[in-house]
Amino acid sequence: MLKDVTTFVAFALAVLQVQPSLSLDQYDPCTTPLGRSGNCVSLAECPQIAAILRKPAPTAQDRNFIQQSRCGSSFDGKPLVCCGGISSGPATNTLPGTNECGIDLADRIVGGQETELDEFPWLALLQYRKLNGATGYHCGGSLINVRYVLTAGHCFNSRQFEVIAVRLGEHDVSNNGQDCNRIGCAELPQDYGVEKIKIHENYRLESRDNLNDIALIRLDRNVQFTDFIQPVCLPVSSSAKNRYLVGKKLTAAGWGRTETKNHSNVKLKVNLEVADAQSCSAVYASQEVNLRDTQFCAGGLAGKDTCSGDSGGPLMQRYGINYFLYGIVSFGPNKCGIPGVPGVYTNVPKYIDWIQKNME
Repeated sequence: MLKDVTTFVAFALAVLQVQPSLSLDQYDPCTTPLGRSGNCVSLAECPQIAAILRKPAPTAQDRNFIQQSRCGSSFDGKPLVCCGGISSGPATNTLPGTNECGIDLADRIVGGQETELDEFPWLALLQYRKLNGATGYHCGGSLINVRYVLTAGHCFNSRQFEVIAVRLGEHDVSNNGQDCNRIGCAELPQDYGVEKIKIHENYRLESRDNLNDIALIRLDRNVQFTDFIQPVCLPVSSSAKNRYLVGKKLTAAGWGRTETKNHSNVKLKVNLEVADAQSCSAVYASQEVNLRDTQFCAGGLAGKDTCSGDSGGPLMQRYGINYFLYGIVSFGPNKCGIPGVPGVYTNVPKYIDWIQKNME
């Protein structure tokens, strides 16, 4: 990895030495090589291209993409690149393309559960106010575009809690200042109000099956993307929707917070294997729970479950440099991490049409 900042900048400048076909000023509108609207910005302001440059071995295709992104030079002669997702007024009802979503710049911690400061920058925390006025974070979610967070329907069905805000860019909820590690410090998290909540119209709290456990939160203003706040990709294409996941390991992440219990103060991650639908259905049928194809199961190993994630939080798979959201934490056994009893997740690919239809 190109971890050293000096090495990284030198490499980037070498790739971008090709003269731009355009000569735009900083923040001028432009079109990315993929045909998407963007703005002409510095390297430091474009996490999508930074992620490519930090790959262990960028391909010739990667280099060509970066060179085609060159759109001008700053007043001091530094290269500018056309970067999607930077516009001050993007559409709030469209999903970002793969050059604008699911890109994780963090170095991995081998064998550990705590994440890096900028790992999974789409994770959201839902802040609640109780009847006695106390506040706390009790569900998670995933930022999917400039205005919307995707989460679980059951996160809004307690009469004891009212969702009042969404926090993005958080790492340690116990720290009121900047979160820092051995490398540096994160930017301060951002808090957004809740303009509207859309719970799936066929979700029923009283149902043991928890079908259609999905909801959208429309934030009160557009999100300002940073290295620590970015949207995750949704499996929109036919190939992404139909990927065979059984036996694959997906990643859940969050603070281990549910609508009734509190766990970690820091963002955690855990890898979970997707279970066979027939065997998982048999496990839950014995508890009079009937699973459908709009749900799937993962986990079922001792000590590994989405107790290390959030209700409403993401279950993700990485393809290339992009993470795709495949599951939303829905429910599981009363005691987490029971061998042979996987957790149940809302099957996001089955709801892509619903998501797109309900974004304004």
